[in-house]
Amino acid sequence: MKTIIKISYKNLKQNYLEVQQYLEEKSGEKNICNKAKIANDLSFFGDDNCILLEDFIIKHKVDFSNFNYKEHFESEGELSMSFWSVLSVLFIPLFIIKGLLSYFINFFSNKYSYKLNRFNFFLKEYKSNRKDLTMGDLITSKIQGKFNLREKVKFVCS
Repeated sequence: MKTIIKISYKNLKQNYLEVQQYLEEKSGEKNICNKAKIANDLSFFGDDNCILLEDFIIKHKVDFSNFNYKEHFESEGELSMSFWSVLSVLFIPLFIIKGLLSYFINFFSNKYSYKLNRFNFFLKEYKSNRKDLTMGDLITSKIQGKFNLREKVKFVCS
């Protein structure tokens, strides 16, 4: 069952804009929406998302005592020691050659340059199986003053 929070539209919008501005400053991205994921969309992995959350908690005085970090993010060690991370280091010379070839082929044909850029030597892009936090989760937590996921709350404008 969702928790219902009665809030004025002005207050909701102000909180939205404050969290959006905070994430834009920290990430360098622009026009971040409430569904933007902290790790996968804004590229805060490992220690970066830990520092981001610590700063957010201090700045907005939010209680995150019931937040389980491992449920939402991988630690720096988990990220750096994965099989795909180690394997990708071995492919660095191939990626350099691919980049140079793509640069020179681009002069002759954008079609083939695009195909070459998309080729990744059969390495998989890293996808986390954990539930990434979103901007909406941070807005909800800021409004409530404690950690809570956006999906567990319904805002009713009064």
